[in-house]
Parts: sequence; structure tokens; C-alpha cells
Amino acid sequence: MKTTTKALATLVILAAGLMAGAASADDIKIGYINKMGDHPWFVAEVGGAKKAAEAAGATFVSQDVQFDANLTITTFDTMVGDGVKGIAIVVPDKALGPVIAEKAKAAKIPLVAVDDDIYYQDGTQVPYVGMNAYNIGARVGEELAKLYKADGWAGKEVRIASIEDRKADTCMQRNKGAEEAFLKAVPDFKPGNIVRVPYDNTMVNAIDVMTTTLTANPSVTNWIFYSCNDDGVLGGARALENAGYTPDQGMGIGIDGSRACDAFGSGKPSAFRGTMWLNSANHGALAVKILLASIKDGTQLPVQSFTDPEYITADNFASDYRAKLCKSTGYASGAPRRMTLFSCTYFQGVSFDTTGILLARQGIEALWRRAGARHRLDCFPPRRGARSGR
Repeated sequence: MKTTTKALATLVILAAGLMAGAASADDIKIGYINKMGDHPWFVAEVGGAKKAAEAAGATFVSQDVQFDANLTITTFDTMVGDGVKGIAIVVPDKALGPVIAEKAKAAKIPLVAVDDDIYYQDGTQVPYVGMNAYNIGARVGEELAKLYKADGWAGKEVRIASIEDRKADTCMQRNKGAEEAFLKAVPDFKPGNIVRVPYDNTMVNAIDVMTTTLTANPSVTNWIFYSCNDDGVLGGARALENAGYTPDQGMGIGIDGSRACDAFGSGKPSAFRGTMWLNSANHGALAVKILLASIKDGTQLPVQSFTDPEYITADNFASDYRAKLCKSTGYASGAPRRMTLFSCTYFQGVSFDTTGILLARQGIEALWRRAGARHRLDCFPPRRGARSGR
């Protein structure tokens, strides 16, 4: 009888332990830090991460740090203090990588880098989810080479504008891939005809720097663009249009697909010829899933997890991507978009609205405030509550 009682007590203790383990597995909190939360790419990415966490029964917290290095570190420390069991991060500056990686190691929590790869102080890579930056850039270069040949640009005064975010290694890898693939496909093109144009990863700045570049190269008749993202390429295309070039005098292919609706939604020709779309929601979801597998089951984090792009052009946009990508803009139904922003681009101090009305830049802030619009110059409809600027 004593033996039976002892055995039953042991079973009760084991069962209680198993129940406690199951409860703790469902009580996991995942943190997500991203560098530019009001950009459509990161809106979708964080949304995918949140959905994956909630589907697994985990709590999800996120923070947009808006390229602020100090806020990134503070947010990381706060999340750790609040009991997160794993963190996914899109660093605002690659130089922060070793700092964040060592903090995660000290806190003994798994860390996943998303979109931008980062490393520990000893050079070991932090587990990464995103695109193969060089390969996706090479896809851009290959497609641009096809367009260059098809449009018969070989005898024209052509320059390539390599619009570069030099603070992000993944961005430079994309540009490198595009450049090398293009030169391989078009061996007669002189590398000296590639113009290096630094920008800060936003479309507003891309317009600025390309406007300056166009002014400095008045004899060039045709321009090719590649960049880190859609913003860089669409900014180049907008600058070209504002300077009086026709759409067929430019060609650029973006990366990420976040501006496909702006570029193709109106159906008008543009120097923005295509984009390599990656569903960023999948990046966020995958980062959360591998963190949860590590936390719950002890599964080793894979060093690299890549996703493949889909090539969107004006030809396949309406049939294959409009409904998928443009639900929030009014383009899904083909109806004209209500004007939510007074200004979308500017050239030499003059602003243009989305309906073609010319507004003096002076006093435009008052118009924005009166209309209730945010001060954004990138032609993407703001989300309610979104912070202005990026």
C-alpha cells in the first residue's frame, strides 16, 4: 500500500511538472525591433511576425526605433527586462550589430537578425532571415541588361546611377550584385560610366541626390538606376521626370515591391520598370517561428534563412499583384485614389501634388495641417497614427 501511494504521488508530481511546462511554453513573449516602422515593408513584416506569434500562443511586443541607435539599445534592454524570451531585430545601423549580439548572449536569449545581417564581436554571424542580398541584386542587373538591349540603348549617352546606402552592408551587396551582373551581360558598357550616388535609404533623399546628379551630368540622355530598395529607384525615376526626361529615357528596377502600387497603379509609363518583390510578412513570420522553435524545443537556429523574390512589371502588375499589394491605396479596384497628401515630390523648391496641381513650397505646411495630412513626400498613403517622416 505504501508503495502504491508513493507511486501515485510521483505520478502527480510528474503530471504537475508537465502541465507547468506546457503553460510556460504558451507564456512565451517575443520581442521585435525594427528600424522604420511606418514604411510599408516593415508594416507588413511586423504584421507577419505578430500573426505568427499569436498563432503559436505567444505574446508579441514590437518597437519602431526610427533609425535611432540609442533607442535601439534602450528598447533591447527594456524588452529583456520585461521578460521576452527571444528577440528579432532589424538594426538601424550595422555598427550596432556586435553590441546587440553581445547583449543577447549576456541575457541568454536567442537573437535573429532580419533583413540586415549582423555579427558577434568574434565575426560569427547572428542567425539571419531575409534575402540573399547579392543574388537578388544580380537578378536586378540581369533584367536591366535585357531592357538595355531590347530598348537599343547601346549607341546612346547612357549612365548608370548606383544609388547607394553605404551604411548598410546588405544594401551594398544588392548594388554590387546588380552591377556585376549587368556588366557581365553587357561587357561593352564601360565601368567608368557608373555614377555612385549615396542616399539615406528614403525616397525623398533619393529624389534630392538624383536631382543633383542629373544637374551635374547635362549631356547624359539616358539613365539606368538600381538601389537598395524601391524607394531609391522610384526616387531616381521621379527626379528624372521632374527634370523633364521622358519615361523611356530611364530604366530602373527596385527591390522589395513596396512601391509597386505607386509606380504601376496609375497605368502611366514610368522609368520605374519593375521590382523584385519579397513578401516581407514572410520574413517576420519566419523569424518568429525559428525563435519559438529554439525556445520551446531547443532547435538550433539556422545561420541563414533566405526567401526568393517575384519579378513585378507593368505587364503583370494588374493581373497578378494589384489586388495582393494595393488594398490600402484604392488601386485594387482600379478607382482613382483620393488625394491624401498635398505633396509627393519636389524639384528645385517647387512641390507637385498627386493630381498635377503646382503648389508653392512656402506655406505648404499650413495646407497640410488644414487638410489633416501628414508631412510626407513619398506618395504612399499614411496609416492612421503613423509617424511623419521615415
